[in-house]
Amino acid sequence: MHIAASLLIAATWGLNFTVIRFGLDEFTPLAFSTWRFLLGALPVLVLPRPAISWKALAGTGIFLFAGQFVFLFFAMEAGLPPGLTSVLVQLQGPLTLVLAALFLGERATPGQWAGLAVAMAGVVVIACSVEGSASLISVGLALLSALSWGAGNLFLRETRSAAVLSVTAWASLVPTIPLLIAGVLQDGWSATMAPVLAPTLRGWLVLLYTVVPVMWVGYLAWGTLLRTYPAGKVGPISLLVPCCALVFSSLLTGETVGGWRLAGIAVVLGGVALGIFASGRRAK
Repeated sequence: MHIAASLLIAATWGLNFTVIRFGLDEFTPLAFSTWRFLLGALPVLVLPRPAISWKALAGTGIFLFAGQFVFLFFAMEAGLPPGLTSVLVQLQGPLTLVLAALFLGERATPGQWAGLAVAMAGVVVIACSVEGSASLISVGLALLSALSWGAGNLFLRETRSAAVLSVTAWASLVPTIPLLIAGVLQDGWSATMAPVLAPTLRGWLVLLYTVVPVMWVGYLAWGTLLRTYPAGKVGPISLLVPCCALVFSSLLTGETVGGWRLAGIAVVLGGVALGIFASGRRAK
């Protein structure tokens, strides 16, 4: 049962990167972010605020949700393909390690630091494989997405005692107004309100996919797995996400991977895997 749930999560989140690519053909990055989190926050109408600190709630909403996805959307709008994006944001794992060491004083094992070094070497290889300044900017934006995700993980730790869906909904509410204001200032009212002023079937299918199976069902299932099994056993499942993303992007967008880029992807995933397994051994 839980194995099937793990595979379903990997497939759902892997496909999400290609769905986001389609969504960026319909909406600007800020409009996409605004409506994704506005819809994601709808359960607050029936769910009470989780019994966690405002700091944890705000940090999760700002870094884990808004920061991660706004940077990710801008990276993909700048030309980074879905599969490659999914690989780069997996650096959130090693970057969480660095942030925890810097701000929380946590000590990492040599294996965890080695994983970070290997993964960053893979990023350098990938950066050398892209062409043009825009592509390099998109890689940088994807790394900022991973960094924001890593920062959000530190706040998410404080929400472990609360219901996953409640945390997801209330944290989604945090960035909606700031994102709406930023969208109106940058893109204008019409572009920001496109889902209701100029709705399209594909646009709404994208929004519903990124909210219902990805946020509500996916996070609930992921949280259940983390509370049922040790993190060292659940963590490796995240490595299936970029693998699924690469397959879906290849089939649906024609993304090709080869040469140095393929080598860089392998090195990044190898480094992330090394860090995950080192963390799992430390937790035993």
